[in-house]
Amino acid sequence: MIQTDRLYFADDLYTIRQREDEPLREYAARFSHEYSRCPETDDRAAYGAFKSGLRSSHFRYLVHSSNWRTYDELMKQAAVHAKVEYFNSKPGPSARKEESAAKSYPGQTDEPSAGHKRKDDRDNR
Repeated sequence: MIQTDRLYFADDLYTIRQREDEPLREYAARFSHEYSRCPETDDRAAYGAFKSGLRSSHFRYLVHSSNWRTYDELMKQAAVHAKVEYFNSKPGPSARKEESAAKSYPGQTDEPSAGHKRKDDRDNR
């Protein structure tokens, strides 16, 4: 017997869940691919299945509180938020500069040494 991972019905779409470590972009692509394999499924069912498969996140909150009505609107917003999620996950140029500055002076730290006290840390005399 040959088994496939093909989905056939709208109910099968409800089994697709966003994994905890899966970015929104990957979940949306995986869901869209499986939705394309369900020829008898309408957009309304796909909308509900996509929404129910989202993990707890800011985007899930937006989906539940928004007035997006169609699957196309939902997927457009998912694409926008996936880009934001992607760019927010990458370190920015200022973070890279701070890392390189810290690496260039390995002996220097922001902490005062154990034997040295700052003026503002002195006990009242």
